[in-house]
Amino acid sequence: MAIRGVKESLSPKNRCANPGSCPLESLQLFLNNVSQAEWRGFRQSTDVHVYRPGNILFYQGNRPLGLYFICSGRIKLVKENRAGRSQIVRIVRAPDLLGDRAFFAGKNYACTGEVMEESRICFLETRHFWEVFGRNTEMLRLLVQRFAHELGCAEEYMSCIAACTVVARMASHLLTAWKRSGGSRTSKNEFVLAESRTEVAQLLGTTPEAVSRALAEVCSKGLIAVQGRRVRILSEDRLRLVACLPDSEDY
Repeated sequence: MAIRGVKESLSPKNRCANPGSCPLESLQLFLNNVSQAEWRGFRQSTDVHVYRPGNILFYQGNRPLGLYFICSGRIKLVKENRAGRSQIVRIVRAPDLLGDRAFFAGKNYACTGEVMEESRICFLETRHFWEVFGRNTEMLRLLVQRFAHELGCAEEYMSCIAACTVVARMASHLLTAWKRSGGSRTSKNEFVLAESRTEVAQLLGTTPEAVSRALAEVCSKGLIAVQGRRVRILSEDRLRLVACLPDSEDY
């Protein structure tokens, strides 16, 4: 794939508008592992940008120039094959780190990072990362732990795509989406799907038509009720029996 330039954000480079309350502080990577000096260095070295839906952070095949830290919003990682077919590999939600595997491996990006909703993102250039965090062995240990976790999630995901039916994948996705929305047995068991049918299809490795059929089948079994993007889970236990990865949060 030809390397293309990255779209610029719609706001000029700036510093954090509210440094006293940063969502990134809740990341395990930072939590109790970063000194005040390192945190100050991070804030002084990062550029904060606001991106709108459809903006591109980086393209598949581009060389990483630093790390992205998502303060708010969602980013989808889209991989395009040689035939030009695209698939959503993963959706990254704030607060989180993005582009770290290519950054540390010294490789080109394997996917394109596309903004799904208005997002506030900090960018830390390569040289600044090593200046600020290069001697923090605990942070480097947590990064290794993070890579191991992501590898395990990727293996589970590929196993599900290869071995499970579209209905089973759909059931897993619904349970994961419900859990992310804060669902519990004592709630109304309702949530709104954040992704479109096309995006869900790309996540599950299928087509929008197959997603619609899978939703209809799960509805016909009396497990859920659907109105537009609003979903109500009618039988969590039975839905878990259908799902291929009932405990996964990492689509």
